[in-house]
Formats: sequence, C-alpha cells, structure tokens
Amino acid sequence: MEQKNKSTTGELRLARTLGIPEVALLGIGALLGGGIFTLLGHAAGLAGGGLVLAMLLGSAIAFINLNSYIALATTFPAAGGGYHWVTNGLGPVQGFLSGWFSWMASAVACSLYAVSFGIIAEEFFFDFLGLSHGGWSGAAWSTFFTVGAVILFGLINYRGVKLSGKIGGAIVITILALLGAFLLFGLKQAAFHPDLVAFNFSAFLPMGIAGVLQAAALFYIAFEGSEIQAQAGEEVRDPARVLKHGLFISWGIVSVVYVLVAIVIIAATDGGGVPSWQFIGGVADRAMVVSGSQFMPFGYVLMLVGGLLANLAALNATIYSSSRVLFALGRDKLIWQKLGVMHPIYYVPTRALLLSLVIIIAAAVFLPLRDIAGLADILFIGLFLQLNLAYIQLRREKPEAKWQYIVPFEPYLPLAAVACYIVLGVALFHVSPTAIEFFGVWLLLGLVNYLGYAKRVEREAHARDVVYEHSVRFHPKSEYRVVLPVGDEDDWRKFLNIASAMTREEGGDLIALRIHERKEGADIHHAYHSSQEEHVLRAIEEDMEKKRLNVDTRLIAAESIPEAIIETVAAENADLVLMNWDGDVDTKGFVFGRKVDVVLHRAKCDMLTVKLGSSEKMDRIFLPVAIDANPNLRFTGKVATALAHAYGAKVTVAIVVPEDVRGKADEYYRKILEERVQELKIKVSEGVESKIVYSDYLASGIMKAAEDFYDVVLLPAARGRITRAIGVGSIPEQVAKQCRRKTVIIAKGHRGVGKPLWEYLKERF
Repeated sequence: MEQKNKSTTGELRLARTLGIPEVALLGIGALLGGGIFTLLGHAAGLAGGGLVLAMLLGSAIAFINLNSYIALATTFPAAGGGYHWVTNGLGPVQGFLSGWFSWMASAVACSLYAVSFGIIAEEFFFDFLGLSHGGWSGAAWSTFFTVGAVILFGLINYRGVKLSGKIGGAIVITILALLGAFLLFGLKQAAFHPDLVAFNFSAFLPMGIAGVLQAAALFYIAFEGSEIQAQAGEEVRDPARVLKHGLFISWGIVSVVYVLVAIVIIAATDGGGVPSWQFIGGVADRAMVVSGSQFMPFGYVLMLVGGLLANLAALNATIYSSSRVLFALGRDKLIWQKLGVMHPIYYVPTRALLLSLVIIIAAAVFLPLRDIAGLADILFIGLFLQLNLAYIQLRREKPEAKWQYIVPFEPYLPLAAVACYIVLGVALFHVSPTAIEFFGVWLLLGLVNYLGYAKRVEREAHARDVVYEHSVRFHPKSEYRVVLPVGDEDDWRKFLNIASAMTREEGGDLIALRIHERKEGADIHHAYHSSQEEHVLRAIEEDMEKKRLNVDTRLIAAESIPEAIIETVAAENADLVLMNWDGDVDTKGFVFGRKVDVVLHRAKCDMLTVKLGSSEKMDRIFLPVAIDANPNLRFTGKVATALAHAYGAKVTVAIVVPEDVRGKADEYYRKILEERVQELKIKVSEGVESKIVYSDYLASGIMKAAEDFYDVVLLPAARGRITRAIGVGSIPEQVAKQCRRKTVIIAKGHRGVGKPLWEYLKERF
C-alpha cells in the first residue's frame, strides 16, 4: 500500500516509491505483451521477411522519441506524463488533447492485451487442458477471460502501485526467461536447417517497403512503454537518475528481444511448403505459440503460458497508466474534477481507475483486435508527435529549468521523430481505416469537452482571483484585446500611452491589470487592496475616458504574476500583451528577468517588451532592421504606424552595415533597406525616412545613431533558428539593456510553432 503524500499547499500527490528496477520492469511489461505475443503474426503477414527491418525501424524511431521523453521526464517529473509537457510547450488546447489521446491510447492498448489474453486463455484451458466448454462457445469463454482479467488487475491496482509492481515484476522476469529459451532453441533450429532459413528469406521484401512501414506502424504499440514509465514520474525516487536509467534499460532490452525474435520466427518456423511469414501471418495472434511448438521442448505450453503472462503484465502496466492520466486530467480540472480525487486509504485515483476499466472492457468486447491495435497506435503516434514539438518549445520556454538531459543534435532529432510519426500515421491508414476514423471522432469529442467544460472551469477559476473589476464602454466590445499589466513603477502613464496607441489603432479594448502575488494556498481575501490601488485603476479609466476607448480594469491576487498574465491572455483570447521592463535581471539565466521572460515565451499573442526612457517625448522613432528578412517586421510596422498616428511621430528605418563597405556597396544595402521598408508596411502620410548606419558593431551602432536625435528605439525581435523563433535575440537584448535615456520597444509577433517549423523546412529542403 502506498503512503499519503501532500504538497505544502495540501494538494494530493502520489507518493515517491519507485526505483530503477520498478520503472524498467513497468516499461518492459507494457512492451512485451503487445508486441511479441499479440501482433507479431499480423506484422509478419504485412512485411514478410522485412519483419526484421520493421523491428529495427520501430526501435530507431522509439529511441529518438525516448530522448525527448528522458529530457522532459527527468526535468519535469509529474503524473500524467506527456500531457503536462505538451500543455507547457504548445498551450492548453494541445496539452489537453495530448492527455485525451494518452488516456484513450493506454485504455485501448489494455483492451488489446485483454483480448489477446482471452484468446490464449481459452486455448490453454480447453485445447491444452481439455476442459469442457460447458455449453459456452469458444468466443464466449474468450470474452469471459478477457473481462475477468481486466477486473482482476483493476482490483490489484486498486490496492496500490507497490503491490501491482511486485506482481508485474515477477511476471516480466518469467517472460524474459521464456523468450530466452525461445531464442536459444530457435537459433539452434536455424543452425541445423540452413535450407529452411534460405527458403524463408528467399523473398525478403514480398510486400515492398510499404509492407515494412505498415508492419512498423501496426507494431509500434510495442514501443509505447516510455509514456507509461513517464506517467510514473511523480511516484519515482530521484527522477533524474531513476527515469533516465529505467527508460534506457527497458528500451535496450525489448529492442534486442524484438529483433532477435523477428529473425528467429522467420528463419526457424516451418511453413509446410510456404514461406514462414505467410504461415505466421495466417495464424496471426497465435504466431509465437505455433512457432515455439515446432522447435522448442514443451514449446506449445510454454508459449501459451508466456502469452498469458505477457498480456497480464501489459494489462497491469496499461491499467495503471490510463488511470494516472485520467487522474491528472481530473486534478487539473480539464474533465470532471472528481476523477482527480484519491482514495483515502489506498491512495489511488479510484474514480479514474473505474472509468478506465469501463472503457477498456467496452473496447475489448466490441472492437476487432486489429482495429484495437490500430487505434492505440494512432493515438500514441499523435501524442508522441506533439511531445517532440513540445520539447523544442520547452527548451526555449524554460530558461530557468535545470535540464537533467539534453537531446543530442537538437532540434534535428526531435524534428526527425515528427517526420517519422507522420509517415507511420499515413501507413497505418492502410492497415486499419476504422482506427483512423475513430481517432477523428475521439478528437472531436475532446474538443467539445475542452471548449464546453474545461474552458468554462478555467474562466471560473481565473475569475475567482479577481479582487476588483470595473469596465468603461464607449462602443461594443471589440474582438481585438490588449492586456496591460501595470506594476508599481511611477511612470505607468507613459506605459499606458503606448498601450492606448495600439488599442486605438486596432479599434480594440484595453484590459489593465494590477496584480499582487499572494502566498501559495493563501485565501484570496487576504490580498492587498487599498485606496491607492483603486486610485491607479481609476486614473487609468479616466485617461481612457478622455480618449473614448473601452477599458476593463482589474485587481488580481494570484500565486504567480506571470501565470496570472498568461491566464488573462488565454481567457480573453487577447491579441497583444505589453510588459514593462525596468532594466534589471532578477534571476540568472533570464534575458529580461523571470516575470517578463515567462510571459515572453508562453503568452500566445503578440507582445511588446517596453523599457521606458527618461524623456516624455515620442516624436521621433528609430527603427533598425537586419539585413536578413524577419517574420516580426510586419507586426513591428503595425506598432510604428500606431505610435506615429498617436504622437504625430516621424519614423526612420535604418540598416547597420560594416564600416569597410562604406562607399563600396551602398546601392546593394539601400536596395535591401527598401525591401525591409516595404515589408514593414508602415502607413503614415508623411512617408518613412530611411538611412544606412555604418558601424562594425550592431548594438553600439544602433545606440549611437539613436543617441541624440530620436526618442524611441523600436526593434523587431530577432528571427533566430527554429529553436529560437519565439524569443528575442542578442542585439535587441543588448540595446534594451544598455540604452538608458531612450524608450526601447521590442516587438514580437505571435506565430506559434507551426510557422517557424514550416519556414525552417522550406529553407532547408
């Protein structure tokens, strides 16, 4: 039984009880049941002798994916696995869908193992032992054993993970011993019958490469153990060490076993005049039993027992997995909240476990085995694809994190995984169209739940943090919304003027926030709320009334200022957020400090980072551009247009080039400058001035040019590589830090991960 474990806030959390052996055996148990004893025959029928290549391909893709899992699981261990990482990396919608996929994938995978167990159990009791069917058909008995196994292991999981872990570990060790014997006698058979081996491999790729891809796609469920192990992250002792070693050990063991078993079953099986792959494909889920009975002493019964044990081990692991994902979704209030409640004695997510059991039994009873496998495959493929994209994002979004492991050759390895999963998904459509159709239905149901339930709960939770709120309206509520967090700085009026300029230009609404950080778990009524707070908010309202612009003012008491800003942006579907930076970096590893950096990387909207200067004037705007094209230019042009209209300011666009080209390539750089001006699309009646600045150092060249004549330096965020596409680069950063008297504005247009990825691929290929 597990012990209770609570966070300092009283939040229920899973106890840390698992070590390297438990984590490794958990993954091996999930892997071996689905691959070897259930789908090997089906895969052989698709790939022929190319089954060996399918195993190698699946293993290679799993290894690439494993690296991302290890990096994320060791750095951010939590119940729910990939669901939490995708949420943080790709946003709440993708995050919820990844959890939605993961839960159903684990549940359907469990159905696959339960069905396989039922088929093998029926053969063991009635064909091998010779017991009477007692008036029931073989199919009825198979269903009985299927449902019984699910209920049995549901009860075991109900008693706690330590008990189920001990049973699962013993089963896995027994399976490995049986497979070792299978390989030993199979290799002996192949060594003494070289003619049989030559015949079986005479047509190595009878179905071509397409057959190999289809076999790899169908069999890929046998490589999904990393998600199940990662979901145990919150229950692991020393996650950085235990998860890393446990994941690598389980992958290494099962990969070697899969490849060797594929070689042996094709080479050593006698198909009775037809190639072994045709014979094995015909017996489908009985492939290991039939093959083992040919060359292994007591092979028939041993493979029956092995199949029973392998599927039970996989049942154990996937029941555990599905209930933990559902628990995480419920705990985060993305589905019915009572699913995130723990049992007071056994300390397991009881309701989540029961609902998972219902789904598992329903799929096992009503879906054919191949469609069950295909559905689990496509759900896991969708999850893994999201996870690798999330890893790319999180490497930039979490500059403060202590990464325990970094994927080699990033971002190329995660991008390679994404490409491979797309190929497997296409191949899987030819194996089980029904699975793809069901996947589409499940996706739509998830979106309905998220938009209809989770978003409402999220809005209610955010609203509970609001201490004070007031609105001033001069026109109907606009779809364009600007979020303005106002801090304790004395010159908030200048900051407000920039925000109101953007609001007026877009015909939008302004949402002004005053946020106080309260202690974790503290009552919201203890939040600071004084007449001074109301005075600031009312002053903002009065200023906006003079400009006849819609404004919402709010005082929020939140546990985290950046999270409150991000939640407001998400809840309001905001288009722009402004962050005021005072020039100090409060934490090592950050560019503009923790609060600004977190919002910069996670807010899914346009963003202006503003460092206010000493001058009140904003009559002359200096806009330096790079030689290379920059996707942030269009948004920067909108900002320049808004400021020019609001202040009657003149805009100068400049390009900085080295001193040694002065007078030699002026026409070339002037042409580039004209192209950048066109890309900015600044709409002002007096036109835009352009100039070339000569300097060997970009940052100092910009500051020197702006020093005496200009009031504002407006910079587009640096473009960067795919992994840096959401951030700001060194030049804007240097200018913002070193420019003391001028107001510096850095503009970053929101593009998500899709556009940078697509542009990166177009450039490379």
